[in-house]
Amino acid sequence: MKDTSSHLLKTSLLINAVFSATSGVACLLFADSLSPWTAIPSWILYSLGVGLLIFAADVAVTATRDPLNPLFAKIIVGSDIAWVVASVGVLIFFGAQLTLAGQLLIELVAIVVAVLATVQAVGLRQMRDAAQATV
Repeated sequence: MKDTSSHLLKTSLLINAVFSATSGVACLLFADSLSPWTAIPSWILYSLGVGLLIFAADVAVTATRDPLNPLFAKIIVGSDIAWVVASVGVLIFFGAQLTLAGQLLIELVAIVVAVLATVQAVGLRQMRDAAQATV
């Protein structure tokens, strides 16, 4: 019988990896176009793009390991939570310097990341509960 206790976690991590990679590529390819539209300096978008691609690779590696390492998944969930908190901080302290489009983009990405973190946390709980049930 196939173990499906980590299916939700693996799937949500892979979605996170794809979203992060897509966002990273968009930042790298369109930084100069996004900068005036959002008022986020292009050097920040380039740096963000590189960081997101590295993060996406790490998340993809974690998601495709069998068995999935729950500690690595917890670190990813923590990173996602930190992203959401940092986004709120950016909006509070620098929101007036951003365009409305920039504010909305940061909010939208933070919402997506918060949903992913929540689903990943549920997946971690399912793994934990399944492991405890077999003991």
